[in-house]
Amino acid sequence: MSRTKLYWILQIFGWSAWLTNETLIYTTTYGWSLDWFMAAVLNIGIVLLLTNFFRRIIKKYGWVEIGIDKVIPRILLAVGGMSIFMALLNIPLDSYLLREREDANLWSFFYILQYIFNWAKPLMIWTLFYYASHYFERKSEVEVDKIRLESSVKDTESKVLRAQMNPHFMFNALNSIRALILEDPDKAQKAVTQLSNILRSSLLADRRRTVSLSEEMRTVDDYLALEKIRYEERLQVRKNIHPDSMTVQVPPMLLQTLVENAIKHGVSKPVRGGFVSLESKVMNKMLTIYISNTGTLETTDSGGFGLENTAHRLELLFGPESKFKIYQSEKEVVTAEITIPIPQIEPEKDSPLSKIKEIVKVG
Repeated sequence: MSRTKLYWILQIFGWSAWLTNETLIYTTTYGWSLDWFMAAVLNIGIVLLLTNFFRRIIKKYGWVEIGIDKVIPRILLAVGGMSIFMALLNIPLDSYLLREREDANLWSFFYILQYIFNWAKPLMIWTLFYYASHYFERKSEVEVDKIRLESSVKDTESKVLRAQMNPHFMFNALNSIRALILEDPDKAQKAVTQLSNILRSSLLADRRRTVSLSEEMRTVDDYLALEKIRYEERLQVRKNIHPDSMTVQVPPMLLQTLVENAIKHGVSKPVRGGFVSLESKVMNKMLTIYISNTGTLETTDSGGFGLENTAHRLELLFGPESKFKIYQSEKEVVTAEITIPIPQIEPEKDSPLSKIKEIVKVG
């Protein structure tokens, strides 16, 4: 229903109810008369025109936008003027209807004040309701603008995070290929193919906020295969991925960044090398991913840009239920733990912009 249609429905219903009550009071006091009914209909028509004219003035001169200290005197003056107008209209009308009663002197000072205050009450109530509707409407608009701004900030921030993580990966991957070119050209050629697959995923990552875990694992597999050529037996890979987790949505390049960090600090530094383990579990509508590597937390640099922003990035996409932490799980094992709510989150449905549709404007 449009706001204009709702306004007129409330106008007609409200004033009809008020004047019906007044008519019943007069009928109880003086008896039923068709003249009372016609007078009520006339009043309904006039007060509808009067309040609608007042509404136009409010909108034209922006009274809902000005401060309360300035608008209160204007409202009091307007309500007072309309009350006097309706009183001066009804006093002669009621004098005519009560012409047979000799004691009906409605032009006395007391009766005039009574008429003015009787009309001031509903007119002031109408004004308060009108301003209240605008207050809630403006509050809703502010909330909508806030959500739009929040969505814009989140989208921009998420893209910035991905853009800043991708060059970091590129630098490390190209270093790996450079080391292989002289040692084994055939393996270097294979590494270039694997890198091209990773770069393709990286480029698509800027267009998509989430990808399925299965797609992300293909990128991780390409990266691990590339690094396996470089580290050979020094790199041991273990994987235990739950089948039910493969369709869950995760941020693109997220696992690759964590695996890269695990290899950098758990495999490249020790002479004997180390291992990288990937495991996923599904429990209580939550997906938990564990990425473990050889090392100790004291010697594991978790302050890189990607790791610093992993938790923030997860929260941007999945809300406060998502978690990220890195800790010493065993004596020489460091584990990065990611928790993501399921069922899978579609950005188009669960982004902050969808909340706008839930806001009902009051006015």
